[in-house]
Amino acid sequence: MLSHLVEIEGDVERRFQAADRTFLFLDFDGTLAPIESDFTAPRLDPAVAETLDWLTARPSMVATIISGRAVEDLFSRIRLDRLIYAGNYGLEIFGRDVRFVEPMAAALRARVEHLSNDIALRLRPIAGASVEFKGLTATVHYRQADELDYAEIHASVRAAVGREGVLFRIIHGLKAIEILPRTDWHKGAAARWIIKHFGAENALTIYLGDDAADEEAFAALPEAVTIKVGDQPTRARYRLPDPAAVHEFLGWLGGLATPRVQRA
Repeated sequence: MLSHLVEIEGDVERRFQAADRTFLFLDFDGTLAPIESDFTAPRLDPAVAETLDWLTARPSMVATIISGRAVEDLFSRIRLDRLIYAGNYGLEIFGRDVRFVEPMAAALRARVEHLSNDIALRLRPIAGASVEFKGLTATVHYRQADELDYAEIHASVRAAVGREGVLFRIIHGLKAIEILPRTDWHKGAAARWIIKHFGAENALTIYLGDDAADEEAFAALPEAVTIKVGDQPTRARYRLPDPAAVHEFLGWLGGLATPRVQRA
């Protein structure tokens, strides 16, 4: 184990050995895969996919990829059948015979599309800014925009969302602005729903994420092993520096879950 994992391993190993089931939640961009300037580019590294596939073969492991991406987009980048996929910040969930869409978000789908088109029109003159309509939410990407345009981008988004009254809220990501329906649902609520759906009286929950939306999950899961990826301020108990360290952690966790052969 490298030094950045030493602090985590004692807590996880003790609780893992006592648990009947483990719920593992992983963000995608910035957690499983590095952030890239082109938001369409990230794919799951084959070595990470192999580790996840090996890890989720354990019957006691329920693993969910929980992301701001639309659920179809998320699945297309991973394509592992034993996983649960929670897209649009947990507003839509599928996998392992589960299919859920948060009702209030579904009812606002047309309003999100209209808002996305409005913002896209206003940002058209700004090179490097784009709007991604994701069905239940929208993202304004500006990683490729000039820093001098950031203030105008933020002002345009705030003004457009403000015209919708209290229907939507904004989360500021890494050079991205997330627009979500204002509901009681978020990544933490989705994680709790999945835990309740699969049930276990004595379960361990582990949640890894890197951005502001994951902070809502950290707050909603006070008994979980929560791990912040990166160096931003956090409510999580522990930290890992980057996706490479996350992969190492997953390999270590898989080792815990592998039955050891005892000598006769």
